Amino acid sequence: MQKTELANQLVKNNQRVRWSIETGKKGPIVVLFVGIHGNEPAGTKAVDQIADKLKSDKREMIGAVYAISGNIQALNLGVRFIDTDLNRLWELDQTGGNGKKNGAFRSVELDESLAIKEALEVILQNHKKNATDFIFADLHTTSSQSCAFILLNDTLSNREIARKFPVPQILGIEENIHGTLLSFINNLGYKAIGFEAGAHEDDLSVERSEAFLWLLLHNSGVLRLNESEKVEYEDTIQAHNGVPDTYYEVLYHKRVDEPAEFQMVTGFKNFDEIDAGTPLAYEHGKLIRAPEGGRIFMPLYQKAGHDGFLIVREVSPVWLEISAILRNSSVHNILKYLPGVTVNDDRSFIVDLRIARFLVKDIFHLFGYRVSNIDEDTLICFKR
Repeated sequence: MQKTELANQLVKNNQRVRWSIETGKKGPIVVLFVGIHGNEPAGTKAVDQIADKLKSDKREMIGAVYAISGNIQALNLGVRFIDTDLNRLWELDQTGGNGKKNGAFRSVELDESLAIKEALEVILQNHKKNATDFIFADLHTTSSQSCAFILLNDTLSNREIARKFPVPQILGIEENIHGTLLSFINNLGYKAIGFEAGAHEDDLSVERSEAFLWLLLHNSGVLRLNESEKVEYEDTIQAHNGVPDTYYEVLYHKRVDEPAEFQMVTGFKNFDEIDAGTPLAYEHGKLIRAPEGGRIFMPLYQKAGHDGFLIVREVSPVWLEISAILRNSSVHNILKYLPGVTVNDDRSFIVDLRIARFLVKDIFHLFGYRVSNIDEDTLICFKR
């Protein structure tokens, strides 16, 4: 299998496309992002390993696969980012960079994001006539020890692809961590999931990332694994005992303004169970305790990043089934008649929490809305 002329053209653009395989056959287009954070090398190693194997693989493939490098300058230095987090700026106005306007300051990550967008536009344009589906996956690792898990914006199409992997699924992460590449892709109307393989420098993270990639190609229909291969890769990524393979939602998000002044209590792993009041971290020397019980999620064990930790809880499968039914019905038209709810535009509502006091987020989540705070008394709810 040879690189296409399209890929050769894009590779010249700062090596944005690490490699590509285009079969020329109608089918799904899978786009893989690696190195969005430059201190997360596992994904880059995994896509390069699978590339060599795919090019000598004799089984039939359809569609196309692209592996896209994220923050190339940060990858070269082995740091999370240069000026600002590349995975937090996708919902910002990108005309003026991260600092002063009129070119006085232009972040490295702004240029990285624009180069990624350029590559995406060419890929989408090239395949718009022969693609049966577009599926995007963003590969990451964490600063804490962790089993593998998947992050997804809570749409039914994302659930459909994500649920094929035997790992925990974190729903609606975009409500707590804003400006992610996944949200940008979803807003374009395509499926997008994030795969977190484990700790940054753990060799097992590379193994899990590669296993995920093989399963993604199988689950998307690009190629077919035999049953023994499928079972082997599923075993590789499967969560360890004590972490149910189910959906989770975020209960609490601790944001950190000054990462240098934040320090997690040592020893926490992703999905460890905690009780309300458990000592979790220190900020400016002050002890922070868990405001409620659940499972600790993505505790921050590095001096970069503004997400200190999250607390998650399991979501009932029955709740998810009800939400799927409601999202495909016209019942959501009743939302505008609820107390404290006003129509903002054809895809969003404003909610006054001084009037609408109970289960507001739960109700809007059921109907497929993303819920964000405007201020302490006001929510805005967007239809995903």
